[in-house]
Amino acid sequence: MSEPDTLNVRVTAQGMTVRYEYDLRVGGSAGDSPPLEMEYTVEVDPGLVRGCRARIDQALTKAAAGEPGPGPGPAKELAKWGRLLHEHLFPRVQGSVAELVTRLHASSGPLLVRTNEQEVPWELLHDGTDFLGLEHDLGRRLMGKRPVVGGRAISRVGRALIVGDTLGDLPSAREEVAKVAAWLGDRGIACTVLLGQEATLLDVVTELASQDTPYDLFHFCGHVATGSGTTGLMMHDRQLLGEVVLQTLSSRGAPPVAFINGCASAGEGEVANMCMSFMVLGAKTVVGTRTEVADEGAWLFAAEFYGQLLAGRPAGAAVRAARTALRDRPDAAWASFILYGDPAAGIAGNVPPGNPQPPGPPDDDLTTTLAPDAQRLMRRVHAASADRGGVASVDLLQGLLGEADIRQRIEESIGADVMEALDQVIDQVLSRSSGGPDDDSGPGSDGTGPDHDVSILSDTVNRVFADAATRAAADGRSSVTTADITEAFVAVGGGVASRLLELCGVPLARLLPDSDTDSDTDSETGSGSGTGTGADTSVTDIALLPTPAPNGDERLPMDDLSRSAVGIVRFANLLADTRGEVIGTYTLLLAFGATGSEVLRRAMHEQGAAGERAYRQLSGMLTPRRRDLSPRVHDALDLARRRSAAGRTSAGRVGEAAILLALLQDEESSGRELMNRIGVDPDLLIRSLGRDR
Repeated sequence: MSEPDTLNVRVTAQGMTVRYEYDLRVGGSAGDSPPLEMEYTVEVDPGLVRGCRARIDQALTKAAAGEPGPGPGPAKELAKWGRLLHEHLFPRVQGSVAELVTRLHASSGPLLVRTNEQEVPWELLHDGTDFLGLEHDLGRRLMGKRPVVGGRAISRVGRALIVGDTLGDLPSAREEVAKVAAWLGDRGIACTVLLGQEATLLDVVTELASQDTPYDLFHFCGHVATGSGTTGLMMHDRQLLGEVVLQTLSSRGAPPVAFINGCASAGEGEVANMCMSFMVLGAKTVVGTRTEVADEGAWLFAAEFYGQLLAGRPAGAAVRAARTALRDRPDAAWASFILYGDPAAGIAGNVPPGNPQPPGPPDDDLTTTLAPDAQRLMRRVHAASADRGGVASVDLLQGLLGEADIRQRIEESIGADVMEALDQVIDQVLSRSSGGPDDDSGPGSDGTGPDHDVSILSDTVNRVFADAATRAAADGRSSVTTADITEAFVAVGGGVASRLLELCGVPLARLLPDSDTDSDTDSETGSGSGTGTGADTSVTDIALLPTPAPNGDERLPMDDLSRSAVGIVRFANLLADTRGEVIGTYTLLLAFGATGSEVLRRAMHEQGAAGERAYRQLSGMLTPRRRDLSPRVHDALDLARRRSAAGRTSAGRVGEAAILLALLQDEESSGRELMNRIGVDPDLLIRSLGRDR
């Protein structure tokens, strides 16, 4: 199955505006790592987005109710607001936006929009030619940090559970249930129908959790509501079938196909949350509604969608075909339905029915799967961390140390006594952790810790699984193994867990299977002695050491190094420290490239075009992506660039003084606070920097 093109959209608040960061990735065959094609940032007014969305919802609500209204028909009304919203989100004044829009328009395959917000009606954006939801097989995936049940693939729909009119106040929902059941039944699908008082919370969950007769399809038509902070499907007893209740299905998995027609009290936010809940529990294809849909339109859309899906078309194509078939209806029903999930997915696969995969790492991706050995690892990790509200890097380290081969390798290196001490240190740290995985929660943590939800993964753990998934894909594999997780854990630096290893003299790289046999690797990572004090004694490093003796605790003499050389060595130390290792030749050379060493540049450029390309590659290896910068740093760099462009600096490029001024002039920045903390008056520093420009 080909991967869809993916438009990643990350939204962050920026005071009165919000920042939309886009990147477009072109899909390929499964296992390929799609290349980054385009990336840029746009400042967006959230009020304008909400206003356009409100007008779109009003137009849909009027059309569903059969109200003609004084203005143009629903199609023209939707196009008007969809066009305005498209122009605001993809403004022509941005240098690269034209190419991105061109690529989107030219895309002929399915398109997945991955985003962390629910405000934008992506399907109804209008590019001047047509709506995106009619031009593309479009699906949505909400970025989240919840572990996901892998679910089960199916080659056919054999059984369906149909629930509706649970409160007895929606005769149209009762009629829809009857039509859907009859339509599916005519095609040989066994249907269980629960209406009114038969549709209690207990009865519906009992059916969904059945171990003997799993359902392949779940169709709901009724109220979707929010109460006491929980969003759910309203059952007969007015109890909500939400994500907490759906956790009962974690061993079985939710039906692979779910259709949620939320009526009356439903809004897109509530329905989106419910669709997300079904996806977390393993559903592959989930269709939800934006607003209440006209009775006949809802039934016709469901029939067209199911017909296309059962005929073997992917979910995105099935939804698009249903939209196209209903486009001319005056009730505008086509515009209210949203596909959540991979638009390239269909009802086909090789996973035996009734054999869902256990919860796995999200990394904002609801389709990550784990190999059996990794499943066992994560079961232990989740079980051990349940009382602490989440999984941190230390929890993952404890799980890895529970792997027999890793544990034996480390114990042979450091001895049973030190291994026991390491276990005690980890247990002591975890016994003190009570607020979730806040040891390495990254920028933005306010010290209060995340909600007490066992599904929460720390930033370090999320990065580990992102890296592990990339490694698996690079090998052409669709599932992540324990070996992938271990290699990724070392590659991302291990977070706080690496410090615990250091305390017991265990280099982070010792977790890898070849770290105790490759002498070259040992010297680079400090794992040669088994105590974390090994040194790389290559010719390059001898010049930096006062003697060839083993490393000690004293500071390295730096007086005889030039200012640029001092900066390079200190930067190498920072890189090595974040990785939990000593400075090796690899890290030192990486620091030369990252700091833009002019000496290295000239030497490499003497080798011609190949040397120039190699230098660009080396110098760009540590260049951050836009998402790696906090909003305040983004703002400071933008301010420094604007001042430079306005001719307020003496140099053609943005210099250090311009960036420092922009940082320090932000009175709320943590950088300014740092200056105060070390006894420097930021305002005096600003005046000094101003004179140096």
